[in-house]
Amino acid sequence: MKKEIKIRKKYISTFFLSFLIGFVILYGLEHFGNFSYLASSESSNFNGSSKSRMTGVVSFSDPVTSIYYESYFGKKIRTNGNGFTVGDMHSEYSVFKKYPSKSFYYTQATIKDYVYGLYISLMVFLVILFFLNFKIKLL
Repeated sequence: MKKEIKIRKKYISTFFLSFLIGFVILYGLEHFGNFSYLASSESSNFNGSSKSRMTGVVSFSDPVTSIYYESYFGKKIRTNGNGFTVGDMHSEYSVFKKYPSKSFYYTQATIKDYVYGLYISLMVFLVILFFLNFKIKLL
């Protein structure tokens, strides 16, 4: 008894299309992550009685030592300060606020969250497969 499995070309192209769509959706979701940073401050964190202060003053010209990005799914990306200052992190017109600077973090988060991209791709593939096999008529 010989069994034959037939796979249509449409299904193969749908699989690759859903893979692409899934990772584009994942890349879009990574834009909803959060940025944070640590700054290197010249001011001392101790008062006269050698007790640690809970607050400190950070100047806009202080350098940033670490930039953190927490992805939409909770993965953390850490880089060094890349020469940015605290003012760069807050100014709307700085290089950091431009898309090419942030796209590095979005891409790294997409790479770390690839499993979610595969899940999204699978869901898209199954939805497309459902609509290819079943016709829905609205009356």
